[in-house]
Amino acid sequence: MNAERAAASRAFEDAILRLETALSTIEAALSGPASGDEAAHLAALDQLAADAAPLLKKQQALNAALVNEIQHQRTIQRAVLELIRSQSALVEFLRTIKPYVDTRDFADVLRAIADEDLKRSDALLARDRRRELQLTDIDAELTAIRARLDELQRVLAP
Repeated sequence: MNAERAAASRAFEDAILRLETALSTIEAALSGPASGDEAAHLAALDQLAADAAPLLKKQQALNAALVNEIQHQRTIQRAVLELIRSQSALVEFLRTIKPYVDTRDFADVLRAIADEDLKRSDALLARDRRRELQLTDIDAELTAIRARLDELQRVLAP
């Protein structure tokens, strides 16, 4: 019985350590530099924006806004991946402490965590939807700018 208790205690300590490690990586994912692939992708986007910069300043601002949006989306993707990893660590932690907790209390804890995750998920989806609407507006403005640029080129063409 004492050996079982010691093993359970070690498992509990290990689970807490893994959970703390997983939670600390969320902040690192949000504030850390992009990975090599992401940095190359973002650099390529920056180069495309620079290469495609037209004569109009509005187009340059639009290009910068699109690159900024893509960078923002990559940050959100990294944060969501870290959130999923943290949730996995939390589930593992809860499985470890389950023998110490009354089953009814354990179900309440899981329900509370699920409710909180649902709220976070809803907030992320709402933010994503707002971004989609903004991108739709930007796309419409880009189409209008291209049409005006084509019209100017036709007028200025000999």
